[in-house]
Amino acid sequence: MTTESSLPRLKWARSQRFRLTAKGEEANQSWKEKLAAAQNHGKGAFDTAQGEWATSFGIKPDDAPYVSELAPASLRVEDIEKAFADLGISRQSVKDSLLRLYEAGLVEPAPV
Repeated sequence: MTTESSLPRLKWARSQRFRLTAKGEEANQSWKEKLAAAQNHGKGAFDTAQGEWATSFGIKPDDAPYVSELAPASLRVEDIEKAFADLGISRQSVKDSLLRLYEAGLVEPAPV
């Protein structure tokens, strides 16, 4: 397993796309299962499921939507920011989440 110090530094070029790694795909599938199990059990069950899921992958609960968004295709920071525009998520929040996901081994820069 790679450690944070052994990972190459991320580059934030406008054209850089990010994609899920195999571990990220596993995380996405796990998230879908947790979400399905919590469905119809209220917000408390959802919050618990999201927290347990995030802890198991060493990320924050708020990173779940980013994993789901990257599941079908590699995306640029700008693409992700636009996808969440209605939620008021800033570019910096997108970058912070991508960095956590990268350090956890869930995402990687896609070849250009």
